Amino acid sequence: MTINIALYPWQAQQWQRFCEQQKQQRLAHAIIVSGVAGLGKASFANAMVASVLCESAESDSACGKCHSCNLFFSGNHPDHTAIVPEQGSSSIKIEQIRSLKDKQELTPTVANWKTVIINPADKMTISAFNSLLKLLEEPQNNTLIILVTAQSDRLPITIISRCQTVKLSSPEPQLTLEWLEQQQQIDSATLALILPLSNGAPLAALTMLQNGLAEQIQSLNSDFESLLSGDANPIEMTKKWLQYDPLMIFHHLQHLIKHTLCCSQDELTNNNSKRYWYIYDCIISAIKLTSSSNNINKTLLIEQFMVAIMDKSLSSTLAVKS
Repeated sequence: MTINIALYPWQAQQWQRFCEQQKQQRLAHAIIVSGVAGLGKASFANAMVASVLCESAESDSACGKCHSCNLFFSGNHPDHTAIVPEQGSSSIKIEQIRSLKDKQELTPTVANWKTVIINPADKMTISAFNSLLKLLEEPQNNTLIILVTAQSDRLPITIISRCQTVKLSSPEPQLTLEWLEQQQQIDSATLALILPLSNGAPLAALTMLQNGLAEQIQSLNSDFESLLSGDANPIEMTKKWLQYDPLMIFHHLQHLIKHTLCCSQDELTNNNSKRYWYIYDCIISAIKLTSSSNNINKTLLIEQFMVAIMDKSLSSTLAVKS
């Protein structure tokens, strides 16, 4: 197993701060690495651990050559523990944290530090959180525990208060464009389609591009225009939309409507404004249903959404003509 420790341009400031703390021997015993999905949080956490475990102190990153680095990069370092949900489970359980506590009491065997990465930290059960809290309240010397999460709001305040937080933020669109251009061909127009759905995260945007999402969005835009004009066939269009991720569909349409309402307010008639707000409400309802844990009928949901839009579009047209 090869461990990714790539550092990205939008992480430079946070990495420099970490390196300074390490040089000054002021590292916190527990750190939360947070940020939306697609910013490279896991690789950033790996880079932190690799730097701490490295036997060389000549640079701001792991040397990649010493015995400790070789062990870590191969995924076999005895002083490092990676905790993830067990196979077949979506949560991190108390037994995993208890075994961690036992291991943390041991003396390091190769490096001068013992390190832990819990990812995703927000998937710990309540009992696992309570067990981890005891470990954070009585930290061992030369121990670094890193909690990686895209949903830090799900972490108990008792955990957050005992950790230093490193928040990775989405970079400016221009930096994202420049980085993506190095990975594959892309233009600013295509980026504008992808960026809202990726929350501005470059890695998430890259995955979307590689999965052909830009073409899907262009097709959705055309379909949505047909719905607004009342010229669509909901049954046939639903078959097409079922090939896409439902949440992607509704989040993209939400962005379209918000853009229309915010940027074209002066151009919208009162009747059109009401229509767009009605459609926006329909989109929000669809997102809530799609995001719920209930086993919804996606075909019926999409068909009803389309019919609701076409009915509202038709009634708006008749109102204008009258």
